[in-house]
Amino acid sequence: MFHPRSIAVVGISADAPKVWIKRLYLESLVKHRFPGQVYLVNPKGGEMDGMPLYRGLKEIPGPVDHVVLSVPAVHTPRIVEECRDIGARVVHVFSSGFAETGEPDRARLQDDLVRIARQGNMRLIGPNCLGLFYPAGRIGLSPDLPMEPGPVGFLCQSGGNVTFMARHAASRGLRFSKIVSYGNACDIDECDLLDYMASDPETRVIAAYIEGTRDGVRLLRVLRRAAAAKPVVIFKGGFSP
Repeated sequence: MFHPRSIAVVGISADAPKVWIKRLYLESLVKHRFPGQVYLVNPKGGEMDGMPLYRGLKEIPGPVDHVVLSVPAVHTPRIVEECRDIGARVVHVFSSGFAETGEPDRARLQDDLVRIARQGNMRLIGPNCLGLFYPAGRIGLSPDLPMEPGPVGFLCQSGGNVTFMARHAASRGLRFSKIVSYGNACDIDECDLLDYMASDPETRVIAAYIEGTRDGVRLLRVLRRAAAAKPVVIFKGGFSP
């Protein structure tokens, strides 16, 4: 997840509503000199910033390890099927409009993503999240965040709180080993991330913003292990109606 050879951004566009997608998932990779390949996908084709826009994932000429998906929720199962077919390993679903809406059909749509991912032995981040920030791997969330690695690993269910934390911590001299905004946690969840960071040699302190969990027993077990290995600081969100 943290060491892809290539990243494809699906749904990137120069249209005004999606300019910030370009900033998050293209400009940050280019500015911070991500060492792998970056591929851009838009069904209209053409080019962006001198890079070709492929009409689909299957047009990409090389292997794709990591896919950032920013398309309307109803189209995501079809694109995740394409990810499965080309052998992608991780799919980050930036798009919203899934189980977080509280609507049964949208929850089923989210379940469809997990089912398709299982068929291809893929892992899902999200949906409804900002994804990864990994300074040592030159994977940034924004062109203006400092890319000097530090000791703090941060997992966060809220995309807004990820950027708030990263910016305000940076202004206080704190630096991060890895940040994961994981949103609805339909696949990769807080337990997976806490368990990983407990053993991660790049992380010496674990911070988390957690709104809820599907498996409280596992969360307690993972927390005991993590807290025995390094300091763990958790902010529990979602107390009020």
